[in-house]
Amino acid sequence: MRRRPLLGALLLLLPLLTGCWNKMELEEGAYVLAVGIDEGKGSPYAVTVVIAKPSALAGEKNGGGDEPPVLTTTAEAPSLASARAVLHGYVGRQVLFHHTMVFFLHEELVRTKGLPFLDELLRFRQIRETAFLVVTREPAADFLRALKPELEKDPVRFIAQLTYHYRTSGTLPAASQIRAVASLLNVGYAQPVTYYAALVDEGSPAKKGSPDPRVGYAAGELPRQGGIPVEMIGAAAFRQSRMVGVLTGEETRALLMLQNRFQSAYAAFRDPRQPGQYVTLHLRRGRPTRIVLERLGERPAIRAEVILEAEVVAMPSGVDYSEPGAQEELERAVAGQLEETLQALIRKTQEWRVDVVGFGRYAIARFPTVQAWESYSWPERYPEAEVHTSVRVSLRRYGLTLSPTRASEEGSVQ
Repeated sequence: MRRRPLLGALLLLLPLLTGCWNKMELEEGAYVLAVGIDEGKGSPYAVTVVIAKPSALAGEKNGGGDEPPVLTTTAEAPSLASARAVLHGYVGRQVLFHHTMVFFLHEELVRTKGLPFLDELLRFRQIRETAFLVVTREPAADFLRALKPELEKDPVRFIAQLTYHYRTSGTLPAASQIRAVASLLNVGYAQPVTYYAALVDEGSPAKKGSPDPRVGYAAGELPRQGGIPVEMIGAAAFRQSRMVGVLTGEETRALLMLQNRFQSAYAAFRDPRQPGQYVTLHLRRGRPTRIVLERLGERPAIRAEVILEAEVVAMPSGVDYSEPGAQEELERAVAGQLEETLQALIRKTQEWRVDVVGFGRYAIARFPTVQAWESYSWPERYPEAEVHTSVRVSLRRYGLTLSPTRASEEGSVQ
């Protein structure tokens, strides 16, 4: 009689001791690292998957040799899960998306039909919400097949490392994850941006000249030669779920400054005393960006103040900007050039009718109810808003030497 309660408890625990009945060995799975989505011919979408080859990714010592590190293949289907079923018709292992890090979306597709599979990306249990979204100028399938980095075996790791450059160059958005993009699609006070990438012709000569310094380059426009034919710089801007335009690297850096997400960057600015010469600075975030909504009404007024610190990296003109008067002149010149970029960004986003900065976050606090905020219709007000920007730059250091080098002094004009 005393043992009956114990036996009953053990019987209740038996279903929990079923072992590994649903286990799957590593060798039984085909793990997708990246997905490309294009418009299909026979089905709504063409889904390209990059499947890892663990033995090849492990390296030559473990038997990888010259074997390609990934398998790239395309299947047409109306959804991601149904594409998995098509892949199972000729891929021997079970196709799994648990380790998918990047989704590449063709620009033409997202401009006309919006973000594909968005609902499925948020619901499908195998998809991580932290996976990146990248819009590609060319078809995503072509982009993935051209993605063969020279310094990495894993092409997806190469893309992941490119995303880290937003901290050191500021030419990529701070967030392009599925969760971050989806959270801004219907809020009304801000619109999302994603990474933007493009292919370039390996045989084409390097581009000549330089663009307007207020604008800079976008992916596919970099003045370079050599390397793999893949570029990722700038951002794709969205109105709700449809892409409306491309921000260049300089404009994306200005976006980060206004969002208070800018960290640091090396940048060249026109020398105020020597036309045709440039001063190179290492910019860092100073104090947090200050944004004030001065008025609402028919035409809202917004004031934004960006505060940066800088270190001189190069002064080839030979002008001694360490002198008090000259230092203030350089600070004002750099601040003025940055303000031009900020205004270029704001004009472009107002033309597109997208508040990618998120100025609406400061407007929504003025409304007592959700109904009052929705009736105000911020997306319709933003294109008419007066946005005043100011930049303050403080030169803190002059590198390892204070005075100009002798070679620069000989050719300088005082």
